[in-house]
Amino acid sequence: MMPPDRLTRFFHVIASLAVVVMMLTVVADVVLRFVFNIPVRGAYDVVGFGLLVMVFFGMAPVVARQGEILIDIVDDMLPAAMLGLLKLLASLGTLGFLVFLGWSMFGPAHDAYVYGDRSLELGVPLWTPWAVAFAGLAGTGWAALRRVLGQAADAANATEVES
Repeated sequence: MMPPDRLTRFFHVIASLAVVVMMLTVVADVVLRFVFNIPVRGAYDVVGFGLLVMVFFGMAPVVARQGEILIDIVDDMLPAAMLGLLKLLASLGTLGFLVFLGWSMFGPAHDAYVYGDRSLELGVPLWTPWAVAFAGLAGTGWAALRRVLGQAADAANATEVES
């Protein structure tokens, strides 16, 4: 397993800050609404944007440390070389999924930009959250690519040792 690089650690910090901002916004909105009957203007947009940041920037550290949910049914039955190959295939699948996700996001993001869609409460142009999502997805793609290259090198080293 490759250690996380600076980019994935930075993404982890950004995702953590997004969670803190969401929590503080919700708490402030509930307290101000209950005590003074004054809701926080834009709380809905802030929490929605924070959730987007948390998800897309939180994926990179998970992918970098191979922290996805894992079911190891066949791990005890297969030789180490075969497990390395399965890990490589899973990492390639992760990278392929991220490429597919980015491709699928392009159309709605383009429409939001072309038609000038805006958020409900604050009127923020909706292309900006899409741009942030693409930035987070690019960092996750970088982490997935690093993982694929590292596992390919490990698999090549394992086959050299066996020969």
